[in-house]
Amino acid sequence: MRRYLRLLAILVLPVLVGAACGSRLPDKTLETIDAELTGAGTRQAGSDQAFAPRSGETTEVAPGEAPAELTTTSTTTAATGAASAPAGAVATNCRPGAATSPGVTPGEIKVASIVTDSGPLPGATEGSYRGAAAYFAMVNSQGGVCGRKLTLVKGDDGLDPARARGEFLRLEPKVLGFVGSYSVADSGYVDLIEKSKVPYVGLPIDPSGRRLANVFPKTREDIINTGPFAWWKQQHPKVTKAAILFADVGGVAANIDGTAKAMQKAGFQLVEPPIAVGVADPDYTGQVRNLQDKGVEFVYLFAFEVNMHVRFNRNMRQQRYEPEIKGSNVAFNDRFSKLLKTDGDGWENNLAYLPFLDPGEAKRSKPVADFLAWNQRVFPGSQLDLFNVAGWGRAAMFVEALRKAGGEVNRTSLLQSLGQVPVYDDGGIGVKIAQPSGAIDRCFVMARHEGGSWKRKHPANGYECGLGETLKFK
Repeated sequence: MRRYLRLLAILVLPVLVGAACGSRLPDKTLETIDAELTGAGTRQAGSDQAFAPRSGETTEVAPGEAPAELTTTSTTTAATGAASAPAGAVATNCRPGAATSPGVTPGEIKVASIVTDSGPLPGATEGSYRGAAAYFAMVNSQGGVCGRKLTLVKGDDGLDPARARGEFLRLEPKVLGFVGSYSVADSGYVDLIEKSKVPYVGLPIDPSGRRLANVFPKTREDIINTGPFAWWKQQHPKVTKAAILFADVGGVAANIDGTAKAMQKAGFQLVEPPIAVGVADPDYTGQVRNLQDKGVEFVYLFAFEVNMHVRFNRNMRQQRYEPEIKGSNVAFNDRFSKLLKTDGDGWENNLAYLPFLDPGEAKRSKPVADFLAWNQRVFPGSQLDLFNVAGWGRAAMFVEALRKAGGEVNRTSLLQSLGQVPVYDDGGIGVKIAQPSGAIDRCFVMARHEGGSWKRKHPANGYECGLGETLKFK
C-alpha cells in the first residue's frame, strides 16, 4: 500500500494538471514506476506483480464458449444476422502452425484489451473491450481463425497512469497483441508500446502513441471533417455564439483543437477558449450560468461521459437554459436515453458510424445487425456506445490481418499483415479510413434524441459526404 501511495504521489500533479496536454510522462517518472513495479527493473514473463486487479477486474473471455447461450441458441434470421460470416471474412484452409509467439498455441490466440473501467469514471471506456469480445464471439462461433479460438483478456487502468503501466507490464508477455484497448490513462505505458513492438490495434488517447509503427489503424492527427458543423450552420444560419466544454481528464485537451477549428471554419464564434470541466464535479450550475451570461446559442460537449452529461443537462433545465443547438460527440448511447428519457430530447450527436440505436438501422445494414446481435448475446443488457463500435472495429481489423498472416502467425507476421489491410471501417459500420495514409472520408451521420431515444436525423440513409471539408488544422 505504501508503494502504491508513493507512486500515486508522483503522479497526482501530472494526471490532474499536466496529463490534459496529452504529452508522454517524463522518462524519470517512468523509470521510477518501473523500478517500483518490478523490484529490480526486470520481469519474469507470465508473473503477476504489483497492480494485479482485484477479483473481477480482469477477465478472460473465449467468446465462443461463454455464456451458454452462445452454444445453445441459434439465431439465423436476416434481421439479426447472428449466424452470418464476419465482415471481411475469407475462406481459408490454413491450419494452426507452431506456437512461435506469446499468446499463441495450436488451439488458441490470446490478446488483451486495456480500458478505463474503474476509478473516477467507472465503466467509461469498458465498452471497447465488450465490442472486441463480441466480434471475437462471432468469429469463434464459426471456428475461429485457422482453427484457433480467440481469447480476450481485460485490463483496467483505473484512470491512473501508474496502474495502466502495471497492467501493460502484466499482460504484454502473455499475449500476441492488444486489441480494442481504449485506456484514458495510456500515457503511463505509451513508451512500452514502442519498446515492446507488440501489435497494438487500438486507439491511444495520448497523441504520441498514434505515430508508432506498431499501432493500428493509422490515423491522422492534423485533419478533421468540418461537415457536421457545416450542417449545424446550415440548419441554424443565425446562430453565431458557441462554446465547447470538455472533460478535464487524461489526454482529452490535446484532442480539442481540431474541433474548435472546425466549428470556427463553419462560421461559429467561440465566446472563449474550450472550457475544461471536472469529471467528478457534482454540479455544473456555474458553467451553465456562464454560458447564459455570454449568450451562447450553440453548446458542444466534448468527451462528456454519460453521467457528466446527465448532471449538465439537469443543471441546464434547472436554470431554464435551452440553447438553439445542443451538440455532443459521445452522448449517443443507450444509457443516456435510459437516464434522461425525454429530458434528453433536443441533443444532437455527430457520428462517424451508422446510428445503430435507431431501430431501423439494423434493417438497412447487415453489419449493424451483427454488431447489435453479438453484443447482446455476449453481454446482455450492457451499455451500447461508441466504445463498443471502437472495439468491434479494431477486432475486425485484427481478424482480417490474422487471416492474412495464416497459421504460422507471430508478432512479426501479424504486424506485416496489419500493414496490408487497405481500409479501416469499424467492421463495416463506420466511415472509411484509408490505410496506411490515415486519410478519412468526408462523411458523417447526425443523430438526434427525440421522444426519449436516439433517431437518425440526417441523411435518411447512409452518410452525408457533401458538406464541409477535410480541414488540415496543424
